[in-house]
Amino acid sequence: MKEKNEHEILFFFYSQADFLEEVWAEYKRSPAKLSCLNLVNWIFAAFPIYEDISKLLPSVISKTKLASENGNDPDFSYELKKVDINIKTPSELISIYKRVFESKQADKKKALQYSKYFWNLQKEIQEGRKGPLLVSLEETAKSIIRFNNELELELIEHYGFNFRKKLNIDIISQ
Repeated sequence: MKEKNEHEILFFFYSQADFLEEVWAEYKRSPAKLSCLNLVNWIFAAFPIYEDISKLLPSVISKTKLASENGNDPDFSYELKKVDINIKTPSELISIYKRVFESKQADKKKALQYSKYFWNLQKEIQEGRKGPLLVSLEETAKSIIRFNNELELELIEHYGFNFRKKLNIDIISQ
């Protein structure tokens, strides 16, 4: 497998951050089942990108060290080094995400747990009430958008210029 370069990693980050903000705006307009699942998918699309950025720029972002000790999945917990901001994804949302992508492949015990949270979220949406899962989803989305904005500022500080603008110029000139 080809190693991702700096250009690709940051292009994926900026694209994902923009998509997440668009999906968040769509969800806020009409919190339907599809927009809710779309929001879950785009939230979790950020974490492999954070992993790549943490390998590329370990002085800017890293996995949260105490995540596994606190019961959080370390794959879904990151922190910015210079700014006191971190993200931790609630285990219920991780279960919903895994239900969407892994339910057929997971063992039966895990599949039942994943399904429980998934269907509870669907029920909250259908009833039109803000239960604990919807509140958790919304808070997580807001925290990831905030984290992305801070990470973008940290990238500007690290590179000394706005890499997003360089990517836009590169796309136009090709």
